[in-house]
Amino acid sequence: MIRVRWFLVALGILFLFPGAPRAAEDRSPLTISADTLEVNRKGRVATYRGNVAANDRSRGISILADQIEFFFDERMEDLERALAVGNVRLSYGERRGVAEQAEYYPVESRAVLIGHPKVWQDNDVITGCRITLLFREDQSRVEGCEGERVNAILYPKRREGSPTGGPRK
Repeated sequence: MIRVRWFLVALGILFLFPGAPRAAEDRSPLTISADTLEVNRKGRVATYRGNVAANDRSRGISILADQIEFFFDERMEDLERALAVGNVRLSYGERRGVAEQAEYYPVESRAVLIGHPKVWQDNDVITGCRITLLFREDQSRVEGCEGERVNAILYPKRREGSPTGGPRK
């Protein structure tokens, strides 16, 4: 009788909190490597310089840059935002992006690319002055600067079963 009661309690917990057993999986570590690291606990910032590679596995995002500053909460435990500067390269899923600067907001699952940003997937490319990537929503916003327009090069997708050589003359 006691075993049945414990089984029902455990089953109830699983139904009430379906994400509980996976919480550890979803909290993959943020891994960072660089040539140097400087930590300012009062300013709640860690600055990595030189060939910086940051990988947020739980969100599927990688950032490479000359320098990345990580800004933390008051207890220096949770990352609030990151600022990447110099030769920024970002990858997420099948998409890639480059820019002079990028701001990354992990809680919002958002990145903003500034300084001649370019984002591409397969052969499709989009450029502008400022590109905002909303990872969770799988959306992006591209803005042009004064005197510059947004540009996109989009290739038609080949359908399955269609001829590979195109129309014959």
